[in-house]
This record gives sequence, structure tokens and C-alpha cells, in this order.
Amino acid sequence: MRAVLAGLFVLLLDNAALAQSATPEQKAQLAPTGALRAAIVTIPFLAKKDSSGALSGVAHDLAAEMARALGVPHQPMAYETPPAGMKAMREGAADVIFLAPTPERISQADFAPAFMEMELSLLVPEGSPIQTLADADQLGRRIVVYERSANEEMVRQTLSKATRVLVPLSNHKKAIEIIRAGEADAFADLLYQVVANRSEMSGMRVVPGAVGRNALAIGSAKDKPEAAAYVKAFTEAAVKAGFVAKSIEKAGVRGAAPPTM
Repeated sequence: MRAVLAGLFVLLLDNAALAQSATPEQKAQLAPTGALRAAIVTIPFLAKKDSSGALSGVAHDLAAEMARALGVPHQPMAYETPPAGMKAMREGAADVIFLAPTPERISQADFAPAFMEMELSLLVPEGSPIQTLADADQLGRRIVVYERSANEEMVRQTLSKATRVLVPLSNHKKAIEIIRAGEADAFADLLYQVVANRSEMSGMRVVPGAVGRNALAIGSAKDKPEAAAYVKAFTEAAVKAGFVAKSIEKAGVRGAAPPTM
């Protein structure tokens, strides 16, 4: 931990790059193979992959910058789902990952403070009697939400009286089908996704207010305190220097913002 106190952060205004010194112990724990192996889950608000396989997005930007700051090659590895990325972390095939730190994931990796927060909204049919979040948090109400996701955890905490109806991650079409079939009353999804999928959600409206804000954070391998300390300091510097805000803007992630530090 003592090495973090010696860390130096510099904002280069031309390209908003961060420079952070790292001790040999930190570098050895974060990049044991000599490169920073970053598990990048291709959820649109975190990262996207184009037709050539090239990655872009907030998670990719942060991973590339961390590798640059460490002075090691950046080795991004794309995964389609959070469980696949977490499996790579557990098995030692990845050094860092960028996800919401749910209780299940916290048991498998050490997460730094959040680098980005995203608003979770509630969608209901136009004619629904649900006008407020309090209306949704009632016994007998059924809320569709993605299984094993940070969204599910937020609904569990905030709309605790309602019943959760689970669908596979990112399967918003299935969620809307369930509601239109009368098998659920509302759908909890990130505002970014709601905006992106607006054309497929005709006849739906957003309930005023946010169910909550899901935090995204950088996770590193368990039982590597020097790595965890470096990732924490790097995250705080990236947020304070405006690096994350610029990356969010470049990626066009609506409803997302860095936390206040």
C-alpha cells in the first residue's frame, strides 16, 4: 500500500492521458505475464466490437490507459457475457475486468471505487396504473429484469415488495414480449439501453425518477493487495482528471457519468 502514496498523476491536456508510477510489486501483480490482460465484456455501454473485431468504448479506453501507465502492452480480451469474463478472472486468464460489482462478483475479484454510474429506469405500458416508483413497489407487481445482473440486485434492493421476473442478460425483446403478454407489469433497464432500443418499445413509457444508479468498477484478481491499491488509485485519478468523462462522451453513453470524488 505504501507505494500508492508515491504514485504520481499527470493530466496531459492534449490527449487527457494519465501517467501513474508503479512499483515492481504492483506491476508484477497486475501484469504477471508482462502484459495487462483486460477482460472486456462487450455490453454496449462498456465496449463494442466492430466488424473487424476492434474494440472501443469506456472499458477499452481505461484498460489501454492503465497498460500505458504501467508501461506494459495492452492485451484486450473480448467476452460476450459477464459470467464469461468473470470465469477468465477466476482462472487467472485475465488481470482486470470492468463490470458492476455485484455480491457474486465481489466474491471473485477485488473491485476499486466506481469509475462510472448509470441510471436504472422503469418502463411500463402506456395504460399502466403505475405512475410512480412507489406504485411499482407493491406486492403482486411483477418487474422484468436481467438475471444475475447489477440491475437485478438494484431492483431487489429498491423495489423489494415486487416480484422479479428474470430474463437473460440484454434480452430486452424477451422482456417487452413478457409485458405485452400480460405476464409482467414493468421492465427495469438502464436509461442508456432504453434510449438505444426506443424504436422497439412503442407503447411503453418511462416512470419518473430512477430506480437507482448502477456503478461500474475495475476488478482485479483476489489476494493481490498491491494490484488492488494501484487500481484504486488509477480509478480515482482517471475520474478526477476528467479522463472517464471524456471517454463517456466519446462513446456516446447516455445516462452515464463519473461519480463525484
